[in-house]
Amino acid sequence: MVIKIVRWCVLTFTLIFAIVVLGISAHLIAIRPTHYWHFAALAVAVSSLTILTFPVILLVDTFLGSASTERIFGEALWLSIMWILWLATGANATHAARVHFFAGGCSFFSGFSNKICNEFRVVEAFAYINFIILLCYTIGLFAYEFTRDQSPVATQTTQKQAPANTTGQ
Repeated sequence: MVIKIVRWCVLTFTLIFAIVVLGISAHLIAIRPTHYWHFAALAVAVSSLTILTFPVILLVDTFLGSASTERIFGEALWLSIMWILWLATGANATHAARVHFFAGGCSFFSGFSNKICNEFRVVEAFAYINFIILLCYTIGLFAYEFTRDQSPVATQTTQKQAPANTTGQ
């Protein structure tokens, strides 16, 4: 039961953060339609994958009830792919922010440049947050799967017998 609550919380928060990343990245692409930032395109793709697949995972979990080993490993595999993609998105956003704006911060810019710099930072932050959430959940999911008892082990019942009389009497 606890795993279902954790799954719902993790996937819902990641889904909400993916919607934020999708909106901001789409705005970054919209302001430069011909020479768009490549990290923004990656962020749109990864957040779209998240938005399309995470509700499916939640619905399957709701309607099919108990989780089988195959379903948990399939979910862990997909979430591993997703945290790798979120890490790549965060790393690309960090690189783009350092190339287009220096590492000192956005406060040195004013107006439109400040807004764009802050949008870079928001995409970067939410991508890393999604990466950390999914990485921790995937590790926990693997730990749960490897430690849970698959089938009840039949215990042998033995009768306690009195020790044999060896004194010769």
